[in-house]
Amino acid sequence: MQAGFLALLVIVFISGYLYSSGIQLQSPSTDEVQPSLHEMLSRMVAYRQWQAVALSEYQSRRRFHASNERFNMYSTLEVDTTFHSPASLQSTVVRKEGSAFVREHVFEKILEAETELSMNDQADIIPKNYEFTLIGREDCQGRRCWHLAMKPKRKEKYLLDGEVWVDAVDYAVCRVHGIPAKRLSFWVSRAEIDMRFRQTGGIWLTDKIESSSDIRLAGNVSMQIEYTYHNVKVVDVATIGASSARLDASK
Repeated sequence: MQAGFLALLVIVFISGYLYSSGIQLQSPSTDEVQPSLHEMLSRMVAYRQWQAVALSEYQSRRRFHASNERFNMYSTLEVDTTFHSPASLQSTVVRKEGSAFVREHVFEKILEAETELSMNDQADIIPKNYEFTLIGREDCQGRRCWHLAMKPKRKEKYLLDGEVWVDAVDYAVCRVHGIPAKRLSFWVSRAEIDMRFRQTGGIWLTDKIESSSDIRLAGNVSMQIEYTYHNVKVVDVATIGASSARLDASK
């Protein structure tokens, strides 16, 4: 049982996405000719780089919930998190109920892993980590997006074999779905993850994560993390560039 619940830690890989989208340099119209895959990926990476600079800080409340019907086990955790650029995350638990085992061996492990993953790009949806193939154009909650298949370049549990949806206007990642590239353990026969993002103040942030894992002996274990945000602060990147240029000129 312990190994099974620990396997749900696969979803910690999403922590690198709290601020890994990318640049609104140009906003193509809905009638624009379809860009090449190379251009799509270049714009996606550019938007991600822009957001890394533009996102100054935010506060969020996250509600973690996990359940297992076979053993009638559930647990809920609410966490307030403050982000400060470039990669500072501070989380405080504000409410908890249900199974202490799940909280200690799943939720708390996720929170511990966030800081480590936020300091690098090993789990990000970028060409460094994935091979991409264009599937087509789709509607994503009223917004036009590009649907891409993605294959991880390494067999790692924090990478997904699946698909990604990229917004066709600003080229931010708006949804990711897949299964871990590496089997988590003997106890986990299958794990599936679906992550959705939403635009908040011009920045794309995680909206909801759903995870479903088939655990030997325990059966299916489902997990959801829901996000709400306030005090999202975005800086004027153009102003930052101008200030840097003035400083360089004065040296």
